[in-house]
Amino acid sequence: MPRSRIGICMLALGSLLGTQAARAEDFVIETPAGPVTISLDHAGPQGSLVQGGAPSSPAFRPPSIFSAPLPSGSGARALGLAGAFTAVADDATAASWNPAGLIQLERPEASVMLRASRERNAYNSDSDAFRVGVNSYDDENLNYLSCAYPLTLLNRNVVLSINYQEAYDFNQRFSAAASEGRPPSSSASTETRVDTSTQVDHFENELDEGVTASITFVTHLTTRHTSALRELLQADLVNDLEFEQEGIIDAVTPAMAVEILPQLSLGLAVNMYQDSALHGIRSKTTASYTGSSTLDSAAQETRVTSSTYEYEGLIRYPPPFPEIPFSSSGEFPDFTDSSTSGDTSGVVVDGVYEEENVLDDLRGFNTTLGLLWTVSRFLSLGGSVDLPWVADAEQTKTIRDTATTYNAARTRVLDRSSTESLVSKDVEITFPAYFALGAVWRWTDRLYTSLDVSQTLWSDFAFQADGEEKINPLDGSPRGENPLDDTWAVRSGIEYLLVFPRVEIPLRAGVAWEERPAIGEPDEYWSASVGTGIALGREPARWILDAAYVFTQGDDVLGSLVTDQDLRTDVTEHQFFVSCIKHF
Repeated sequence: MPRSRIGICMLALGSLLGTQAARAEDFVIETPAGPVTISLDHAGPQGSLVQGGAPSSPAFRPPSIFSAPLPSGSGARALGLAGAFTAVADDATAASWNPAGLIQLERPEASVMLRASRERNAYNSDSDAFRVGVNSYDDENLNYLSCAYPLTLLNRNVVLSINYQEAYDFNQRFSAAASEGRPPSSSASTETRVDTSTQVDHFENELDEGVTASITFVTHLTTRHTSALRELLQADLVNDLEFEQEGIIDAVTPAMAVEILPQLSLGLAVNMYQDSALHGIRSKTTASYTGSSTLDSAAQETRVTSSTYEYEGLIRYPPPFPEIPFSSSGEFPDFTDSSTSGDTSGVVVDGVYEEENVLDDLRGFNTTLGLLWTVSRFLSLGGSVDLPWVADAEQTKTIRDTATTYNAARTRVLDRSSTESLVSKDVEITFPAYFALGAVWRWTDRLYTSLDVSQTLWSDFAFQADGEEKINPLDGSPRGENPLDDTWAVRSGIEYLLVFPRVEIPLRAGVAWEERPAIGEPDEYWSASVGTGIALGREPARWILDAAYVFTQGDDVLGSLVTDQDLRTDVTEHQFFVSCIKHF
């Protein structure tokens, strides 16, 4: 059979086999924003191009929180004590740690704090096909800004303050290279077609002088065509993954403290959250991929023809002899004809998938309640509750995908495609409540130690897009399927004050252990901090400068960063805080 007919046969079967092959060439790229499915083009029978579908992206998910937010506080002095500040809370940052502590401010003051950080993430994966390394990134931000004013109201001491604080940090970087090869998959299909025909032939022959024969010959033909196609498909995909996320949720916080008794004060802060104008919340995932597929195909065409015949006729003699009729039937032997053809074809696909998520107009508020009890001149106790809150925002997801398909030798472009889609939805993020209890023991007028124990109810953490169900923000699973555990933290600090005639220099240090939310069990982090400062001048015009350094280490953490890849990360974080307080 000519090769063109074999090709027609193969193409006739291509729709079925092409569908099977397309399903076999779906590759899933695991990203911090969720799994992305890439469906490659592939070669069909006789080199025809079978195009895959557009990449499928995950449903709406929020920018991921890969570390717990700042522990409800800020400031160089507090963080020099590793955050064990709930029962100390005697400067303007008290509004974020324990607003009741504002009552200890005796003069009007203004303060500003800056933060600089550097984080190094060393990734490990047991999968040879998922290659990861080290990512480092820096971040600087205004950490805190405040003004406080003490006054007397209804014969009670009251302190009012207005504060700006950074609350949630979304900054993260991640890169990886992954490869996935599929074992050869085979498919086969057979198509059978039966054709029938009838042929009638009429013959007139002169047998002898005056003798003729008239014959009608009828042939019935039945031809069975059997077309068989077998395919062996092999495909692989290599991708380079880049993920960048940035953003800050900050808060403007009016706060007040009221002296209930000489030893007891209560505080209230109202936190009005918004996405930072300088650090909008956005994440970008870029997957550059190269995929190839090779198809070995073989076709066989077989024709088996069977036939029967029948005939009838008359032999005519000269008169007076009569006509003699005759007839008969029978069958011919079957006739078989077959041919085979094979072909190997392949394609290479280069593509780039980009997904960008942006949160705009984020708004929300909650309250922080505080209590400070001076039990004695040696012991003070403090407590604070940061109530849960819901952030409303608009999320815009933009997806861009470009792909170019070449022949196996990359000498000819078979197809180019480029798509872009943009979807915006209203979303809600439910943030958890936070509780803290603290104690401070004053050994002398110049030496004290502090201790804080806190809990964050991450089990309430949830995300919901308009028209969709609530999900777990860490992995996108339906809420309740992979519940998050509540997390604990323990912090301890010490401060010793060096006093000179016109200068005071504090020496601070602290250690902390904390849990941060993760799929399965919480991640554990340890941190150590040191701090110092200097107080210049005398009241009322006194300047206080403070600085702190915090080192944080987490081993085998961030497993929620990319699910289904057994990813483990060793995190090392260096943070520097500088603050300036001016008394009036």
